Amino acid sequence: MGLIKNRVKKISNVFDELSLDFIIVLNESNLEYFTGIDSGLMLIINRALDTTLVIPRLDFQRVRDIIGNEVALLGYSTVEIPQRMPEERLFVSKSLGDYLLKEVGLGPNNIVGVDNSDSPIVKELNSAGIKVVNINDKILSIREVKDEYEVRMIEDSTRITEETLDEVLKAGLEGKRESSVAASLYQGMISRGAEDVAFRPIVASGPNGAYPHHVFTNKIISRGELVTIDVGARYRLYCTDMTRTVAVGSVSKELRDVALAVLEAYRKAVNYVRPGVKAKDVDSIARKVLSEYGYDRYYIHSTGHGVGIEVHERPAIGPSSEEELRPYFVITVEPGVYIRGVGGVRIEDTILVTESGSRPISRYPIDLF
Repeated sequence: MGLIKNRVKKISNVFDELSLDFIIVLNESNLEYFTGIDSGLMLIINRALDTTLVIPRLDFQRVRDIIGNEVALLGYSTVEIPQRMPEERLFVSKSLGDYLLKEVGLGPNNIVGVDNSDSPIVKELNSAGIKVVNINDKILSIREVKDEYEVRMIEDSTRITEETLDEVLKAGLEGKRESSVAASLYQGMISRGAEDVAFRPIVASGPNGAYPHHVFTNKIISRGELVTIDVGARYRLYCTDMTRTVAVGSVSKELRDVALAVLEAYRKAVNYVRPGVKAKDVDSIARKVLSEYGYDRYYIHSTGHGVGIEVHERPAIGPSSEEELRPYFVITVEPGVYIRGVGGVRIEDTILVTESGSRPISRYPIDLF
């Protein structure tokens, strides 16, 4: 069974649960999940699980070469210039919603599940008297549990990230600008097969480490500083997320104490990850360790998040999350301490929840000093 048919099958029970006639997928990340490509505009699924993927006309040939006949493919354009080729299936209209109303034939007797209630297409359906039900939460729940293919892609993305980081660190950080280190990370991941970065790399040296989402600057990295590097590749649409904080030469006792406290919080939180554990309890473990060392007020974000098609997806590993971890969740654990004017430390790995415990997907050593 191909990827699209396998993924669409996972949502089949929602038709009966909500008495739906059609499911219309509109969100970019959900389209990528169901189709494995990055060019979708709309995926139409009927009760028989027959699917039509609508894409921009300019991507028709490329996408057809990728997915073959696994799904009915429809190009969309607002004007037919030039005239379509004989093999080109094309819908031309000023409104993409016209296809649902005029070609699919949706009407007031239909109930349609969608994943984006704010889409102009949904407004067109509402205007035609069609009942629309938001099913985005159900799709996100399906995406939380990864299959074997997804785990492999995240593992491959992680290996690309680790090899790149290793190359950058072995080349040395002292005397280089944060921006040039970030550029090396970009180049290294793309040259190793990533189609993109999962997010803009964070390279935060010295006092800049106090900002969890620091944007790299032209600051020169100096001896005696800690440098936090948060980096992840995106490979075949799947992301990874990893952070290492490294010392450039000898650092102060204050920074060493912070780093060792974060390391202990990281290890205890990771060891607590297993099926049935509440996500908020993983967060609590890390927070308790940092509180014991007097750093809790400098821990200003949650302990982790899900990873997959998006680098931040469900579940949230934070103090308000009531969700329980389940097998084949892929999450991060990333405690950190951030002291303004001094610096910061964060350690992060991407982790697979297994049937009986957990397994770190990231394997890069944590060498603080």
